Amino acid sequence: MAKFEFKKIEKKKPRPISETKISKPKETYDPTMITNKVEHNLKEEKPKKHRGRPKTGRKNYTTVRLMQSTVTKINALENALGIKTQDETVDQALDRVINSMTSDEKRAYKLWLDMFERKGN
Repeated sequence: MAKFEFKKIEKKKPRPISETKISKPKETYDPTMITNKVEHNLKEEKPKKHRGRPKTGRKNYTTVRLMQSTVTKINALENALGIKTQDETVDQALDRVINSMTSDEKRAYKLWLDMFERKGN
């Protein structure tokens, strides 16, 4: 193998480096302009868009199958009592039934309720 030899004479001369111009930003930070933007955005309060189902943790819904005649009774109670939702109508009706129970029935109800709540969690 031939030995590679460096010859100092044949080295290239470095190219001259041109002067680098200092760049300037298009905009500079202006605190008054920023506060004006924030105030303008606060005045424009855009309504939040709700897409899809609500986030978990707010309300927990489940499906209950009812006969049409029962749904009709619930709707009639809802309109007669001026209640906003079917859920509130059923809740009020259940509260009235619970309040009219005997002590033995209430104790059994509380045991069953406790069991179903633990099962659900």
